[in-house]
Amino acid sequence: MEDFIQPRRDRCFATLISPVAAFAADGPEPAPEGICSGGWRKNVYGYKATHLGKGSVYKDGPGGTVVVTKIKSETLSTEVGGVAGVSADFVVLEAKAEVSASATKAVTWDTSHQYRRNISRGKYGNVQYGSWGHTATVEKYYQLPDCRKSQRSTGWVKVANEKVGFRYWETSN
Repeated sequence: MEDFIQPRRDRCFATLISPVAAFAADGPEPAPEGICSGGWRKNVYGYKATHLGKGSVYKDGPGGTVVVTKIKSETLSTEVGGVAGVSADFVVLEAKAEVSASATKAVTWDTSHQYRRNISRGKYGNVQYGSWGHTATVEKYYQLPDCRKSQRSTGWVKVANEKVGFRYWETSN
């Protein structure tokens, strides 16, 4: 126990090398912290899972049961708005990496799908078909060598997903 508290002088102790010093010994010195390469950058962030409806909203009630059969073909595409120079391909690639492997540039449905739901008493049932995708914020900016952002513009994205189906919600009128 005494050896752990008071090291003996006849033992050899290794010197701990910090990761930066260890890296410098093995190769070129890393760039100082806070120094960026600069240039134009794009980023998609703040993903929120949501239903991206397409086509008619069907409403029934008050109360009772709503029954909807989807028979019309539709295509829902990933959209980018409010910022130039950011493509749907970039947005889908980012979404696949960050939130859903089934994110897609466009999804098409053409098969029959029926939905039945009891409506709460005194309420109206609303139903719409679409993709269970995501919304997010997209930004494009110029990164300065000191890592600050310049000429920043932001917009929105709606990312389609291969998962499709009905969304149901109730209203008072």
